[in-house]
Parts: sequence; C-alpha cells; structure tokens
Amino acid sequence: MRNGVETRISSEELVHHSNSVWEHLKDSTSDTNPIFMSTDLETPFGLATFLACASNFKKVYISGTYNLSQMLKQLPSQNSSWLVCDEEIFGIKAPEGYSEHTSGIKNVLVGGHVHSKSELFAQAKVKSMDPITLH
Repeated sequence: MRNGVETRISSEELVHHSNSVWEHLKDSTSDTNPIFMSTDLETPFGLATFLACASNFKKVYISGTYNLSQMLKQLPSQNSSWLVCDEEIFGIKAPEGYSEHTSGIKNVLVGGHVHSKSELFAQAKVKSMDPITLH
C-alpha cells in the first residue's frame, strides 16, 4: 500500500518485474561474490529482486539485522561489490568511520528515488527503480 492506495501484483506480473530488475543486475554475474541485499522482502521490489537473483543463479546475502551499524560491518566480510537497498538506507547520512566498510560497493540498485549522491556509497554507480511499480 502506498499513499493509501492498494497495489496488487499477480505472480505472473512479479515474474515479469523480476526480469526488469535483472536487467539492472545482470552485470553482477561476472562477480563471484553475493549481491548484498538490504531491502524489505515484503515489497514488490524486494521479492522481485530475490526472484531475479534466484532464477539467474546469483547468490544473495540478506543481513539478519536491521541495525545499520552491524549491517555495514558485514559488507567487507561478504566482499560484495553490488548492493540492493531502499532509498532510506541509500540516502542516510554516513556515520563517522564507516566509509571503509562501504568502499567496496561499486554498484547500487535503489528501490526508490535517488535525490542526491550517497555519502555511504559515494564511489558507486547508482540505478533506481520504483519499489512498487518496478519501473
């Protein structure tokens, strides 16, 4: 639901949307490390992203925490250069001392609008999609 308007997506539409998501992530196939995914799996964007990666045999790492500090500390151990996140995480002011944790991220797919350059992922190439309509 967005702005009080319910959105319904059929399984067939979700599969179609996952193909659109994969168009943004397909270059990740040359990277043997997983895509670091910190988006809500209950949204069309999160579920379509997971489906896109699974159907294309791409590993995904989903953090077990919502604590931003702990999540950012997991980035170097996953050695991920690809990140899928919501606009809230992308746009957050970088906590002091965390740039070394995020410097390995080279590509970001954002579920939402990108209003400015990210402090956390300043070196990354950024693409975005609407998290509901997936356009």
